[in-house]
Amino acid sequence: MPVPPPEPADLADPAELAGTALPADRVGLLEGMTTTRAIRRYTDEPVPPDALRAMLFAASRAMSGSNRQPFRFLVLTDGPRAREAKRLIGTGARAVWNGKRANDGYDAGSGAMADSPKARMARTMEHFVDHFEDVPVLILPCLVRYRDPNPMEGASVYPACQNLLLAARALGYGGAFTGMQHSVDRELRELLHIPSGVFMAGTITIGRPAGRHGPVRRRPLGELVYGEEWEVAPDWAVDPPGTSFTAAGPPKKSPSA
Repeated sequence: MPVPPPEPADLADPAELAGTALPADRVGLLEGMTTTRAIRRYTDEPVPPDALRAMLFAASRAMSGSNRQPFRFLVLTDGPRAREAKRLIGTGARAVWNGKRANDGYDAGSGAMADSPKARMARTMEHFVDHFEDVPVLILPCLVRYRDPNPMEGASVYPACQNLLLAARALGYGGAFTGMQHSVDRELRELLHIPSGVFMAGTITIGRPAGRHGPVRRRPLGELVYGEEWEVAPDWAVDPPGTSFTAAGPPKKSPSA
């Protein structure tokens, strides 16, 4: 049986935390990368400060352009502003999901079969948005802009988000990354005093999984990796034994340039 990840000690005193090393990581890097699922169902167990410290320390080690480190993380747990932020995003998330559910036909075709991947995803998303106010931790990753917005600026914040989610996985927690803050951007700025020059890059929820992590399903490697020229897979682009696949994603054939 796999060895479970270590339980962080429930340390809250800043001086005590400062003298405490990060918890040992018993999930290998490759295992973590290939088994970190989007976790949208959580128990009601709080995430202790030392676990949050470890996750955010890992996030802060991420790469960024010229090592400027323009990423900032607004961590919201159970204070009055946290509860209001969860309410705002939860209300917006339900409206966004209802629109997406109708527009993308989640209840049509295979979505009408209760055991289909499409129907399972719909149930998971419905539970996620219906219980958004109950998530143990809400994190708003932000980018402090130091130049005009450009297509490359996400490279200085999104690697930190991935580090955070991988660290959560290593400690026995889980999370989900969405863009559900966009519909209430103005209200969140007013509530949390976020300056106008700061870009809210996403919404990350963190908690103890009510389910479990496990191998993620993606398209076959040969459809995603090209060698020498477009849409020509190299010979080595083959998946390991036991890999599971999904048909989700854009069409295999891209429009001609």
